[in-house]
Amino acid sequence: MKKLSAFIKSARFAEVAILLGFPMIGLFFAFESLPQLFSASVFLFAFGIFSLFSAIYAFNGLAGMDDDSHNARLSDLKNRKKSFIATLVVALSASLVFFFMIRFELTVFAVISFLLWCVYSFPKKGFKYRPVLGTLIHFAGQIIHFLMGCAVLKPLDTGCFAASVYFAILFSAGHINHELIDHDADEKAGIRTGAVCFGVKKWEKVSFFLFATAAVYIIMLASLRKELLPLCLPFAAAGTAHIIFKISTLRRPPAQVKFLKERSFYRIAYFAAGITFILAKIFIIEGFIK
Repeated sequence: MKKLSAFIKSARFAEVAILLGFPMIGLFFAFESLPQLFSASVFLFAFGIFSLFSAIYAFNGLAGMDDDSHNARLSDLKNRKKSFIATLVVALSASLVFFFMIRFELTVFAVISFLLWCVYSFPKKGFKYRPVLGTLIHFAGQIIHFLMGCAVLKPLDTGCFAASVYFAILFSAGHINHELIDHDADEKAGIRTGAVCFGVKKWEKVSFFLFATAAVYIIMLASLRKELLPLCLPFAAAGTAHIIFKISTLRRPPAQVKFLKERSFYRIAYFAAGITFILAKIFIIEGFIK
């Protein structure tokens, strides 16, 4: 049981599960008939993307073991080198096999994604230690992840790329909020994130700008592309609610607890948007538009 517990913690399954939302939204964005959702490709993709993210987090944990010892949020991951290595090897190998069984292009996407996150997490030299560059990795990585979901069920088109940009902006803004949460621990560990380099107050403004940009972008998509309405409307509502929440808390001191509360709020809001989108796509708006 101890070994199993170590494996689960080293794989960071809770964080992996949250990250799964973006590529799965991409998959639902692409589907055109209910039988597709029960195809072998969809099940293989679910296993493949879960394995890929587990491998990415395992490498991240392995590369950042020394730095994470200063972070109370991640302190239970120290001294798990063997578990990280085992998770990395098993999960990465499994993901490549699953993706290859669907489409070779997905295997290529997976390799690019993993290499991007290696560039981000590489000990002491990675983009994680450089202001702004780490956020750019999150932006590029999220475009890839969303497109992977789309590519399972249909050829990629301009609609897929347009939608992927929204989730990339949203994911980048969330990354900045994480930097704000971990500011004190990162500063102590000598990690020069944007929050450490530019200061919490300035970086909080950047977070606000990106979340607001994402909300405006998805509203513009809704007005310009009718076929994207099932995706746009729920996330436009979630984005608007999130911006109102941020405005209501702007005057509060920029402490960790403030950013943790915001993270809880937007995770619930965007999760609800995702579920609404999926239900609308399956049962309501898809039929209306067609």
